[in-house]
Amino acid sequence: MTSKTILAAVTSVFLLGACATGGDSFSGLGSGTGIGSSVVKMAIDNQCRTELNKRNEWRVIALTMSAEKQAEWENKICGCASEEAPNQLTANEMMQVLSPSTRTQALTSVAAKTVTACFKRMYR
Repeated sequence: MTSKTILAAVTSVFLLGACATGGDSFSGLGSGTGIGSSVVKMAIDNQCRTELNKRNEWRVIALTMSAEKQAEWENKICGCASEEAPNQLTANEMMQVLSPSTRTQALTSVAAKTVTACFKRMYR
């Protein structure tokens, strides 16, 4: 499998059933700095890895790769998603992230949006 094939397959994994919502970036996190940004980045990275490993498509793709290559792609995908998250986070989503009862849903929504941004970044 080529890198572009793997990236396209992994991107489709994330986009299956994920709907991005519109809205302005939360200005306090849009710059990607600060404690709030770090917390969001760590949470998105963790959520990304959890969701990625739940997906049958990823598990099938991962079977075709060495453990090192699988870790490399997981790091690329989830690292990009966590870096892009503060830029994609709306004020409403930030409030949802802060609430334990809505955190997972908000992180899933933000992770879906970041995959699109990462897909564009990786194909430049």
